[in-house]
Amino acid sequence: MKQEEIVVISYNTPHRKTQDVLFQLKAKGYQNVTVLALPFVLRENPFKPIYAHRPSTAIDVMPEVLCERLHFRFKEVKVDEINAYLNQHKADFILIAGAGLLPDELVESHKLINSHPGWLPKVRGLDSLKWAIHNQQPLGVTCHFVDSEADAGFLIEQREVPVYANDTFHSVAYRQYEIEIDMLVSSIEIIPTRTDFPSLSTTEFEATRRMPKSIEENLMVDFEVYKKKLLQN
Repeated sequence: MKQEEIVVISYNTPHRKTQDVLFQLKAKGYQNVTVLALPFVLRENPFKPIYAHRPSTAIDVMPEVLCERLHFRFKEVKVDEINAYLNQHKADFILIAGAGLLPDELVESHKLINSHPGWLPKVRGLDSLKWAIHNQQPLGVTCHFVDSEADAGFLIEQREVPVYANDTFHSVAYRQYEIEIDMLVSSIEIIPTRTDFPSLSTTEFEATRRMPKSIEENLMVDFEVYKKKLLQN
């Protein structure tokens, strides 16, 4: 049986989301996997939120070593080299496990798959979970083909993130993260079964920035109000 050719775009540093994606690909039996690793640049003054909500602790193993151990291919690239690589090596699926803004030429020439921790198109941009809670919007994850518009493109799948009576903000955040990883990898199975990928383009909802600490400091209160409202419905 033909094995899918899968490319994973990520950073050339130990990265939690990338590791979880690669582990799940391996567990599902995918073999023809190539990781394209972009240079990782540390910011001089990285943003430090009041409430960290994304799992960030990665196994201290460089991606090249991890790929060798998983029997996946590895290539370090610059962002402007990815398009040429993909033109030469025809991948069946291209997953984004970690990357900043990608060139328009790249996203318009290839079907790059992203899993966004928000219900598109309503919840776009950074800190999507926090803004969804603050603005009492749906909690969800959206898997989509990307385009040059931020957190838009074409819909592959959406799932709601359930919230239970005994949940904390962080238990919901971790549940959302697990769904995000599962949907990204599951897109390989879902895409061949679909013929319609609706557009997520919008002018109605703006992409959010990092949540200011003046709003974030009340996030736990916002979460309890949000949870109570959900459980009453």
